[in-house]
Parts: sequence; structure tokens; C-alpha cells
Amino acid sequence: MTYHTGQRRVPNESAGTPAGVWRRSCRFVLLLALLPLAVPGHAALNDFGVGGVLDVPTARMLEDGTLSITYSRKDIVDLYNITFQATPWLETSFRYAIGNPRSLDRSTDDLRDRSFEVKARLLREGRFMPEVAAGIRDLVGTGRFSGEYLVASKAFGPLDASVGLGWGQLARRDIGSNPLGRISSNFKRRSASTGQGGDFRFGDYFSGPDVGLFGSLRYELPRWNLAMVAAYNSDNYALFVERGTVDDTDPWSFGLEWEPFEDVMVAASWQQGNQFALRFSTAVNTSLPTLRKPPNRYGARGTEPAPARRPRANQAWYDRVASEAHTSGLILRSAKVLDDRTLNVVYTNQEYQYEADATRRLLALVNLYAPRQYRTVIATAHSFDVDTHSVHHTRPGREPWAGEIDASQEHRDAVVMPPLRVDEPDFATPFRYPNGVWNVGLSARPFLFDPDKPFRYQIFARIGGQVDFGGGWAFSANWNQNIYSQFDGISRESDSVLPKVRSDVIRYLQDGKSGIENAVVSKRGQLTDELYYLGFAGILEDMYSGVGGEVLYRPFGSRFAYGANLIGVQQRDFDRGLGHRDYRTWIGHLSVYWASPLYNFDVAVHAGRYLAKDVGATLEVQKRFANGWSVGAFATLTDVPFDDFGEGSFDKGLIFRVPFNAYFGFNTRGAYSSIMRPIQRDGGQRLNWGTTLWDTHRATHFDHLTADPARMVPP
Repeated sequence: MTYHTGQRRVPNESAGTPAGVWRRSCRFVLLLALLPLAVPGHAALNDFGVGGVLDVPTARMLEDGTLSITYSRKDIVDLYNITFQATPWLETSFRYAIGNPRSLDRSTDDLRDRSFEVKARLLREGRFMPEVAAGIRDLVGTGRFSGEYLVASKAFGPLDASVGLGWGQLARRDIGSNPLGRISSNFKRRSASTGQGGDFRFGDYFSGPDVGLFGSLRYELPRWNLAMVAAYNSDNYALFVERGTVDDTDPWSFGLEWEPFEDVMVAASWQQGNQFALRFSTAVNTSLPTLRKPPNRYGARGTEPAPARRPRANQAWYDRVASEAHTSGLILRSAKVLDDRTLNVVYTNQEYQYEADATRRLLALVNLYAPRQYRTVIATAHSFDVDTHSVHHTRPGREPWAGEIDASQEHRDAVVMPPLRVDEPDFATPFRYPNGVWNVGLSARPFLFDPDKPFRYQIFARIGGQVDFGGGWAFSANWNQNIYSQFDGISRESDSVLPKVRSDVIRYLQDGKSGIENAVVSKRGQLTDELYYLGFAGILEDMYSGVGGEVLYRPFGSRFAYGANLIGVQQRDFDRGLGHRDYRTWIGHLSVYWASPLYNFDVAVHAGRYLAKDVGATLEVQKRFANGWSVGAFATLTDVPFDDFGEGSFDKGLIFRVPFNAYFGFNTRGAYSSIMRPIQRDGGQRLNWGTTLWDTHRATHFDHLTADPARMVPP
């Protein structure tokens, strides 16, 4: 897991040993740093983490951009679900299932299954028409729960009724032959339900000889925040019965759902006629903007301006702006008088998640202290040693020479423009080089999805620091000191036929519990206003050292950018010291980035050479907001055959970025970032170091800056 440079790591895991299933559920939630979460009026989720009732789906969905976590506890299976409403009409879910979780002696079920599910709305509910959706359960997985469905839901006051047709496992209690068989005989055939997993089964979707009928009822009691629910399931859980986990199952299930808080739902139910089930779910709407916060160390509030008529001879106003900018979480770097009425100021945002909030604070200080003769202020942002953009702002005119001002034009919207780079500023803040910071904090490293124990973790102290040498040169390093680790209990060994570029990670976790995380010298800058570069060398991450560079061409105002990188790497010793192993290679990629206007999606394609010397491409899709939230997924296909890749078939995973600013009472650019892979193999692997230049400067891109122009305008 990664954290933004310069931010202290905070603990996201308790060092104590949890007791009981509810603590295990809460620990899983805390691991993803998604609490406290809140979304008013979110839709009810079923045991599989999707819109539904008990163990059957409905056509209902969450609000666009909502991320939810659901834990369901049953005798036959425990289900951990992460669901994201990717668009208003598309629901996506990742699931981890543990079969026979209570370790009943009579059962032979050893299920440890990872799978994905999608559901798409086909028709919105109307006055007479129901809401209709189609879904695929186990889109990518072993097929243990594989099934497809078409479901309709209709509300009648407090009663919500749903009925659907199911294929695959949802056709175990069949009501007739598959109607799609009339279109093609291929729909009448379905392959075996289980396998190695990780691959798509396009020939099986909505296929099989029969279909089943399922349905549900949900009756709300708003006065008590309760809902009574009932469901008829067309899945008879035959495999669980065959393996002795439960006796013969009944199709009917009944339960109660309770919402004690806006962000939490708890459900208790009697299912299949033979088992008591519990469910816990919580959700957050990632698209909601964060309210503006005052500066962390607020400067002079309401102080009268102190105009200076001869600014070149009197630097008092600049010193006051620089001082209060520093206490407000900004750095004022320089200022230049462009003409009698235009002033350009250069600043760096240190603490504000929204770049618009940083601009607003700087302009407010300039309006407060700078001479009134400067009617136009140009605020130029300097981030990671490059100028990213400028904001043109016309100050309110209150001086007699300014004439009568139309009240409607008193505060014009700020205008985002290409960065204005000026030489030989009239005023400049002196910086001493080298300078730096260091910090000490607690952090946690999870190890997920081990069949022997699906969740293990390590607690460690992280000691690190950064040194700025000026001119774009910097050095950063971090040391991890183990405090508590469960990794010694991992016994799985890699069976990879590829170079073990990642699958030996267990050796690093065990032999390198304490060690050097990274130690990197870097150089950043820009060749033109639209061409950025980054060079680096050193210990890049836990498993690799190397030297390389990256360039990014990002035309201002364009939604597209183009990048390239080339890195030579050598594998580190398992103890994460200064030694290295014999394996060496070079990797490199050409990248295309698109900040699409479609539902806030960023799309990136990286094509090139990977750590195992395989060649292919990675597709990344992330729903990203100006508030700092990002949720997405990636998939990599290379020239490695699925059989050589091993379990999982190809590299894929989920991407999360959770901004701390939304949950802390002060401004911060810190965030929890994580990549969750269902399977860690060797094919399609890249370095886990830093971020791309595109990601580094994403908050300053034109589309995020112009999403709410009024937010940049000072009071």
C-alpha cells in the first residue's frame, strides 16, 4: 500500500487480536480505511453485496459513485463483498467466499473463492412499468456461484416486490427449459460449474438447459427503521448439501433488516429452513464534494488592507502575504508586476485536497494585502517542481479611480489558463537548500486471500524523510521496523513457471519484516509548458532497485495525455537490505491517458514490457473525483499463456484511493491508496513505486479545476 509523499502514515489496523466474527468483519472494513462511511437513503444490499433481498438479487441499485462493504455470515459460507456503483445503471462487485466457515467435522467443503459480479439496469421504474435489470454472478471466478439473472422490481407504497428468471446455479430449482434455446442451441449447453477460475466463460452466460424462478418481498417500517423481508431462491445449494455442510435446503427465507444509523444496516434471517444468518453493510457516496475547511492555522481574519503605492520599493505587502500563506498551508514563491494593473504570484499547495481551495486562499490574501492598483491577479500553481496552470482573477474595485462597479460583476469567476512562467520576479521568497522533513508513524501491511488463513497482517513503524536540494532534485527514504507480524505462518510456496518476479513475495514478508522500503534520488522538471519529466535511481520498492525515467506530454485543456517510461531493475535480497539477487531486466511502457467526460472515468492504456520479460498491455479504468476519491479496476494481458500464468489466468485487481480530507477536521492532501489483487502471480507485473506523472498532477488538470470555478473565487 502507498501513501502520498510527505504525509505521515497513520495506523489503519489494530494491533490486538480480534475475537469473534463481528470483530473480524470490522477489521476487514478498517483495513480498507473506509470507516466512518455515510450515504443517506442507500438501497438495501443482499448477502452477495448487491441490491437485493437476503440471498436473491433485485433490480434496485445504489446511487452513482457509492462504494459499499457487506459481510454475510452463514453456516454454509461467509461472504465478504465490495460493491461499487460505477455508473447510474451499472453495479459492480468483488466477492471473497469462505466455505464451511464454522469448520464442521462432517463437511468436506474447502471453498476459498474470489469472484466478480456485474448488474446492469435495462429499464427504469415508471408509474406502471417495473425496474428491470440483468446480472452475471461470478463473471470471473471458479464458477461455484455462477449464475445469470433477469429481474424486475416494483414498489407499491412501503412494499417492494421483485421477481426474476435465473440461469446456472439460479436454475437449480427449474421451472422449464431455457427460452434462449429457441434462439440458438448453444444456449442449451453449459460447462462444468467449477474450475481453476480467473477466466471469462462467455459461452456459459445465460446458458443451460433450464431456468429457475426466484422472487422477494421487502416491507418497510420507517418509524422503527426496520424492514421485513422474504425471499424464494431458485438455487438449491446442491453442492453444499452434497459435501455435508447443511442438510437439504428449503427455497424460502425470512428476515428483518435494521438501519440503526444512516451509514449502517444490520440484518438477521432464517434461511433455507436450516440456518440462522447475519449481515452487516455500510456505504459511502464517493462523489459528494467535501465542504471547504478554514486554513489549519488561520491567519489575520478580517484585517484591513494595507496598500503600498510603490511596491518595488516596499516589500511589506509581499512579506505579509508570504507569512500568512505559510500559516495557511501554502508557499508563496514569487511575485512579478507585469504592468501597472497586473500582478502574477506563484504558489505551491501543501495542505488542500482541492486545488481550488488553495487558489481561493491565496487570492484572498493577495486581495487583502496587495496594493489596490493591481486590478488583475494571476495565481500560478507550482507543483512538484513544475508550473501546472494559472488562474486569472479580477479584484473587486472599491477605489475611487476604479469607477462605479456593477454589483453583478463584483466577484467574477476565476478563469483557468495555461501556466504563466516568468523570469526575474520582482519579489521572491528565499529558500535554504538543502531542506527536508522526517516523520515516524505506525502502519500495517495486509496479506489477503491465503486459503489457509484469508487475512494476515503486520504492524510496523515507518521511519522516513525527504530532502529537497532545489532545482527539482530530491532524496527520499523509508525504513520499516517490525512490531508484530503474522507472516511466519504462511506456508504456500510459488509454483510459477515464469521468473519469480512477484510470487516470491512471501520470502520478503518473512525474511524482510524489517528493512529498507525505499531510498530514491529523483529529478523533476519540465522541458516545455506541456512536457514534464522525472528521473530516478535507487531502491525503488520492497523487491526492486533500479534507475529510469518518465516523460509526459499533456496539452493544456486537453483530456488526453501521452507518456513513456524506461526502467532498468534488479531484484533485491529477501531481507530488504542493501544486497541484490542475480535477476535483472528492463521494463518500459508507452501510455495513453484519457480524462473522459463519461461519469468521471479516467482511462489509461499502458503497453510494453513487464518484470517477467513478458510483453502486453494494461487497461486501467478509475472513477475519479476532485474530492480525492478514486475507485477503479485494471487488467493486464501479455504473451504469457493462461496455463503458464497459473491460477487467476491473467493479472487483474481493484484500485482504491481514500482521501483523509473527507474525514478529518483539517485540510490534508494525505490519502490511503491500495491495489487489491485476487491472485498475486508473475505475469503482467510492474513496479510498485510512486505514481505516474499523470496521477501526480491529476488534481491540477483542467477538468477538475473547472468542475466548480466559483470555489476558487475569494470572498
